[in-house]
Amino acid sequence: MTGQNDACERHAGFGSVVPSRALSARRALFVLACIGSVHCGGDDTTGAPDDVDVPAGATAIVAIVNPVVNTPHTTGVPDELGDARDGITVTAMPGDSDVTADGVAVVGVPAGGIELEVSGAGLSHTVQAEGDVVDAPIAFSGSAAAFFDNTPIRYAVNEASGAVFLDPSVPLAEIEGHLAEDDRIVVLRPGTYVGSITITGKGTLLYGEEFLDRAVIIDGSITAAGEEVRLRGLTITGDLVSKGNNFGISFSLVRGNVSITGNAGAFVRNVFCRETVVPSSNATLLDNHGVAPLEALPPILCD
Repeated sequence: MTGQNDACERHAGFGSVVPSRALSARRALFVLACIGSVHCGGDDTTGAPDDVDVPAGATAIVAIVNPVVNTPHTTGVPDELGDARDGITVTAMPGDSDVTADGVAVVGVPAGGIELEVSGAGLSHTVQAEGDVVDAPIAFSGSAAAFFDNTPIRYAVNEASGAVFLDPSVPLAEIEGHLAEDDRIVVLRPGTYVGSITITGKGTLLYGEEFLDRAVIIDGSITAAGEEVRLRGLTITGDLVSKGNNFGISFSLVRGNVSITGNAGAFVRNVFCRETVVPSSNATLLDNHGVAPLEALPPILCD
């Protein structure tokens, strides 16, 4: 599949843009600012994080309501999927409350059992540990709600969960050394990391902080050679290649070509700027630009 550039401004998390839902540039910039705060109509009762990326150490659920289902998606669509995306109140009990803009609400939560209420429709989820960030695509019909298969997606980005925190002063070889370890969680601090990265570990997570500012930039390509590798919150100036099964990527921008040839995995709220190949077997693909039916691309990001 090849993404085609179109007049679509940047907006938070690169949410859905189809002809019937296209956002004006002014609205898009408002959404970006709004999703950057839990105060966009919600009540900050738990010291919730300041943006959709969520600072490492904060505990939060990022609810993505009624995402656009990309054409290669094969893991099923809940019966509850509707069209409403904006102005939907998402409340975690215990926890925070927020109102969606472009389908996204961020709610601070504690660890443990959570009852998630989406404008009156209920869902249950268990947050495994303090410091977890959870991406939760939700189908919502107005009276009922359901999670998509292969989600919610957990990111255990806290030192207590074994995450290591690195910044651009760390040599690339050292970063790759961590990413060669199985089940390693690597959190990148804001900045530009010059050079290409190869991930050889299995079950490895590479997580970029401060994504709303696109603050973690990989000035090169990423190759994921291992199985069950996951990326979140990265701007990749080069290509992205993965051959392992159960690869996943969320809230990221890839300016080069994308070739993901393994099976399964979850792909949520990305922008793929150029030639893109994604799995067609057991894969969850939601709200990804550059993948049908969301061929329109934000020129500010992809040019």
